[in-house]
Amino acid sequence: MKKIIYNTLIILYALIAIIVTICLLSFNQYKVSEFDSTTVLIINTNNLKEKGFNKGDLVLVDTTQKQEPGEDIFFHATSELGKTTIDIQTLKDKQVSAVTGETTYVLENKEIPSDLAIGPTKNSTRIGKLGTILSILESKWGFLILIVFPSLLAFLYELWEFIANVRAAKDEEEEEEEEEEDENEEEVEEVVVEKKKPAKKTTTTTAKKTTRATKATTTKATTTKKSNTAKKTSTSKPKATTTKATTTKSRTTKAKEQ
Repeated sequence: MKKIIYNTLIILYALIAIIVTICLLSFNQYKVSEFDSTTVLIINTNNLKEKGFNKGDLVLVDTTQKQEPGEDIFFHATSELGKTTIDIQTLKDKQVSAVTGETTYVLENKEIPSDLAIGPTKNSTRIGKLGTILSILESKWGFLILIVFPSLLAFLYELWEFIANVRAAKDEEEEEEEEEEDENEEEVEEVVVEKKKPAKKTTTTTAKKTTRATKATTTKATTTKKSNTAKKTSTSKPKATTTKATTTKSRTTKAKEQ
């Protein structure tokens, strides 16, 4: 929500800065913004209250309308101090010079060249107090402090944020690459371990087979020994019998001789 509000304020400020800049670039020689069919006037005097306009009003005048005698018109007036202001008077008559072809407007108490006339007051659009705000923004110091400096700060902030995002993205990429490398190393280690496991089983199986063969050999040897012992025992028994028989015969012979 905060981000939406922030972005909305930034957009509004940018629009205001653009509008003020366009108005400044559209200044005429009297420091009034002029567009194709509209002139933007800032009422900077209290002398026009009788005509329905107050100081600080912003007035949009349609310059395409014809200015006829009997109508109130806006025109550029020069004050005693030499400052150009906006004034309103009733147009009495128009006089065209036969020599130069220039048109002179005859007002209530003065005559002005046609290039000082702006347009009729009828059908003009008045916006109260907006003229004061625009006049501040269009002033030298107002434009510098309220438009240039904030725009510069906003630009630097956005630039800093962009650089920070780029760095963060690079850091994330590096972290992802490191994670991928770690995963690859783990996979390689798992493959190596899996390859080593069958070899151990084979060795164990061979050892078991060798042990079994050794046991079998030992068993056979034991059996053979037992068999040989039995044979020896059987052979020694007849010898004893023979010895006994020989002894008996010798005894009998001696008895007969006696």
